[in-house]
Amino acid sequence: MKTQLATVGARGVDSLPFSQGGTADEAAKLKDSGVDFFVGYLGTINPSRLGYLLDAGLAFMPVTRAASYDTASAVKACRDLGLTPGCTVWIDLEGKAAFQSPPHELADKIDQWALAMIAAGYQPGLYVGSPQPFTGDELFRLKVVRYWKAPSRVVDRNGQPWDGPQCGFCMYQLWPQSTWRGSGVFVDIDFIQQDHLGRLPSWVVAD
Repeated sequence: MKTQLATVGARGVDSLPFSQGGTADEAAKLKDSGVDFFVGYLGTINPSRLGYLLDAGLAFMPVTRAASYDTASAVKACRDLGLTPGCTVWIDLEGKAAFQSPPHELADKIDQWALAMIAAGYQPGLYVGSPQPFTGDELFRLKVVRYWKAPSRVVDRNGQPWDGPQCGFCMYQLWPQSTWRGSGVFVDIDFIQQDHLGRLPSWVVAD
């Protein structure tokens, strides 16, 4: 396994069902149907299912479950999967619990998570979902260094629509979810782009 920069225009999927019980056949079908990378859920996907993805020629990045800020568990899950240094690890920020949290307390949790990932050798990224407690400026001040945009229309806690952090997004998710092209896997669809600073996320691939 090795870490590489993601490529602009790459098409990926994230899927809780595959993370929970995906097969080698499903991974091969995802690859054959035009998928380039997979985002799997930490604490759910295991080394065997990651192996199916890498063996099929798919790149991989991990994401936490929503409202999970346990740094020790996230680092352990990444190491248990054997993820190499530099890989982008996404924290999922969305939902009612996040929106109702005091912003400064939530920012502290995310910052501590991000700093722990950096100390462990990984690159912390943030999935920006809805409803969103932070303003664009507050998002940009967090210690994460990559941003992934949800497909929903996002407004901040003041009800104001916005374009996200000043640096923009390096990955975005499409709507609706679907069972992907004969693979039998229910997925969200994602694409890679550079953010406004020219940055890309990083994923792991097979050696």
